Amino acid sequence: MRVYSIFHVKKKHQAFVYGRERLLFDFIQSSQTYEQAIHPAQELSYLCEPLDILEIEQIIQQQLGNNFSGIQTKDHQIFLMNEFKGEIQVDIFPYYIAVVCVGSRMLELDLFATLSKLSDRFIGFNKDEMECGWLKPLKFHSHERR
Repeated sequence: MRVYSIFHVKKKHQAFVYGRERLLFDFIQSSQTYEQAIHPAQELSYLCEPLDILEIEQIIQQQLGNNFSGIQTKDHQIFLMNEFKGEIQVDIFPYYIAVVCVGSRMLELDLFATLSKLSDRFIGFNKDEMECGWLKPLKFHSHERR
């Protein structure tokens, strides 16, 4: 089982966070609770955008619905099942997306590719395996990273 937290970094802070992902990861790891999902810390709401929950639900259902044999939704939770890949649960909160994958790593790759179509500013964290990174590789021009 792999558990991810996915955040949407504000455009104006993307260049600042780039290269400092581990600092954001450490901050999130130390402060993430259910209450934080509803009322995030001031620093988190400064760096990250609130999510358009309905848009995210819609794109996940549209893009992934055909790739999975079963899909269920309830109260901003999406459950996807695939007989070969496994199961994925997606919980969408105002400031982050919680993801639980059981099975192949192709599960999260499918989800990450889908979210990357919405924006290149999604960043994911897997605290159990100490992994963090952008869902879509960043491309900066030299004048943007100042």
